[in-house]
Amino acid sequence: MGVTAPILPTLEPLLTLVIETGDGYDIGDSPAGADVVVPVTGGTVDGPGISGRILPGGVDVRTTRADGSTTYTADMVVDTADGLLRLHCTGFRFGSTEVTAAVAEGQTVDPALYYFRGTLEVTTAVRELTYLNRALLVTSGAQDAESVVLAAFLVT
Repeated sequence: MGVTAPILPTLEPLLTLVIETGDGYDIGDSPAGADVVVPVTGGTVDGPGISGRILPGGVDVRTTRADGSTTYTADMVVDTADGLLRLHCTGFRFGSTEVTAAVAEGQTVDPALYYFRGTLEVTTAVRELTYLNRALLVTSGAQDAESVVLAAFLVT
């Protein structure tokens, strides 16, 4: 019996996060790069069967590496009508020197001009959403001075 080819995954739109952020704290150069810690001050999460608000108190850690790319790790809590979700986002953002400088300065830049992709991990006890505890979610993002927008997709 031979190995059969795996099925090709598809992306199913799941939700959109609008993450409001405050002024960042410039930690300085670490061995990994230039670190900035940005507070998450609120926001919204909307999608089929999921709606809620992002609670203040989350954090977004952005590290700009020597090659000009930025990695991010963000943690936040979402309050829904049915209970809480814990979100953990990781990813990369990069583009031309001019575009990444404009994004870093908070300018509104066409997201087609830079790569902003990542993953989203959801942890919840909300019965209708527990399937997300074991789901692979990928994100595509955009950023300006006051918020980060992530479109999250379920990999099926």
